[in-house]
Amino acid sequence: MRVLITGGGTGGHVYPALSIADELKKKYNKIDILFVGTNRGLEADVVPKAGYDFKTVEVKGFRRKLSLDTLKTFGVMFKGYHQAGKIIKQFKPDIIVGTGGYVAGPVMMQGVMRGIKTLVHEQNAIPGVTVKILSRFVNKVVLSYEESETYFKKKDHLEVAGNPVRNAFSNLDKEICRKKLQIDKPCLFSVGGSGGAMCINDAAMEVIEKYNGKDVQVIHVTGKRYYDEFMEKLSSKGLVLEDNIKVMKYVYNMPEYMVAADLMISRSGALSLSEIALVGIPSILIPSPNVAHNHQEHNAKVYEKHGAAIMLKESDIKENTIYQIVEEHLFNKDHLETMSINAKGLAKPYATKEIVDSIRNLVNM
Repeated sequence: MRVLITGGGTGGHVYPALSIADELKKKYNKIDILFVGTNRGLEADVVPKAGYDFKTVEVKGFRRKLSLDTLKTFGVMFKGYHQAGKIIKQFKPDIIVGTGGYVAGPVMMQGVMRGIKTLVHEQNAIPGVTVKILSRFVNKVVLSYEESETYFKKKDHLEVAGNPVRNAFSNLDKEICRKKLQIDKPCLFSVGGSGGAMCINDAAMEVIEKYNGKDVQVIHVTGKRYYDEFMEKLSSKGLVLEDNIKVMKYVYNMPEYMVAADLMISRSGALSLSEIALVGIPSILIPSPNVAHNHQEHNAKVYEKHGAAIMLKESDIKENTIYQIVEEHLFNKDHLETMSINAKGLAKPYATKEIVDSIRNLVNM
């Protein structure tokens, strides 16, 4: 079987694609997988490092207002469409799998026009523009949330499977992770996604000031681009960090930190929430307001509705807001346990397997 996988820009599109690829490799001995993305997105870095063949096409996102730039975008998209056609003609895939992002559009449409089987996966509660357009033409649309079904007119090819999560998040023991990471206190873990987030950093700063030197472990990931600025702010406050505070640019063993912690502060991207559900960590979710259709807030509302998380809008954050919420929940073991159970209830641990089964069914393997 020959599978072309396309999607990129952010970890929310790239890591589910890698999870699907890994499951395909595990299930089929004779399989060729090719990734197609852009040379600017996260995929250009992580896909080759994961050991997969990778090719690029040119693509550009549309601005919401019509302008001269819109015409330039059409030109780039047209070029990318033809580049995708050449790659597909050479690779001859049995199926094309898309995980969203602008790059998935031209690649998958080339597949549709050539009569190749196509499957697209949507990670968020509110579908992105690319997936909504592709849904009219592809053979199968796989969703992460049942709530997403209402956004599609054509429903006979919809399937709810969940969001693929890396195997690294499965079968981890909390006590083993805590011992490895030297955590022996109630632990708050905060992170703003793969690139970091200013709002999450501000929230962490407030918590660090309150808990520095106290009987609480605070672990914060700033994101590489914000680390120096964050540490300078701490220094300007005259704050000398005690042993219970740990600030890092980035963590590669994210699953272990999430399992070891008792409470997490996070954005509410689809991938982050799927990981939160799989490990069952209670969370304070601060949706990014700077995303299409405000989909992070809608994602977070699903988790809040099920009692798995506390959602807090950036506009509602005032002095001591984060600290008060952390203080209220971090030391309430019964409440944390309930939130953990509710989070695990939203997990779909077999999402990747179900998507691979759908791929197999489409190509009659």
